[in-house]
Amino acid sequence: MVCIWCKQYGDGHERWFYNPANYARRLYKIRKAEAEATGAEANPQAAGGMALGGLELIKAMDSGDTKTVARIVKESEEQAWRVHFGQVLSLDEALKAIDVMYPIATISCVCKRSMRCTADNDNFVCMGMGPGMYKWERWPDTYRGGVEFLSPGEAKERVTRFHKQGLVQSVATFGTPYLGGLCNCDYPDCGFIRSRLDYGIRALWKGHYVARVDAAACTGCAKCIKRCQFHALSYIPSQNKAYIDMGQCFGCGLCATVCAEKAISLVERATLPALANSW
Repeated sequence: MVCIWCKQYGDGHERWFYNPANYARRLYKIRKAEAEATGAEANPQAAGGMALGGLELIKAMDSGDTKTVARIVKESEEQAWRVHFGQVLSLDEALKAIDVMYPIATISCVCKRSMRCTADNDNFVCMGMGPGMYKWERWPDTYRGGVEFLSPGEAKERVTRFHKQGLVQSVATFGTPYLGGLCNCDYPDCGFIRSRLDYGIRALWKGHYVARVDAAACTGCAKCIKRCQFHALSYIPSQNKAYIDMGQCFGCGLCATVCAEKAISLVERATLPALANSW
């Protein structure tokens, strides 16, 4: 089963985030009709601060009001898909996507800023791309601390370092299908991850891969388990093996890249009938 975003916006490319057209939004001349239709402004990060669900959702969940929960989740997802949502990438996918992102710059992460009050100088873990980066100075509140433009090689080096650190890579739209962000984040800081795991809102879509353990090769070192941000990994003491709940896996590959025994591999979600429609 093809990811719906690849089907709608891939235009023949293997992944929709490999399609250069999805990074080419004309931010210098956005028509009023487009802004009204998508809810996105010319500011490429205008949608980033929108609340998904909010206090009403939390109260409904606490009171067991399933009807209200379902309504709010549905409304939040529809809003996110129009304006600002993300999809998890493996490291290899992120590195390949960087080749079609232009320009690309490192920026301070609004999620870590709001969750951890992280100082801007210590918070340059997110990346912005596309023509909107050329006019970042118009929104100093969004781009606190400024921006640093990167070459593709520099961007790849940083993303590789962030991945090694244990941060999840994901692309984000700012007025779908236009991609304006490459996030490097973690739980509970990341608003996307938190919205999906805590409230069931698909503002963050699962990636194209699913991790699988080769039990014969696994030595039970458990290094992979602490790397998982999506509660998909656990340890089976009786067998001294790692266990992956493939239905919960988002395909970031953080577990696979830390395994010295190469006991974890990434397989295409679309090749697994039980998971092909689980995004």
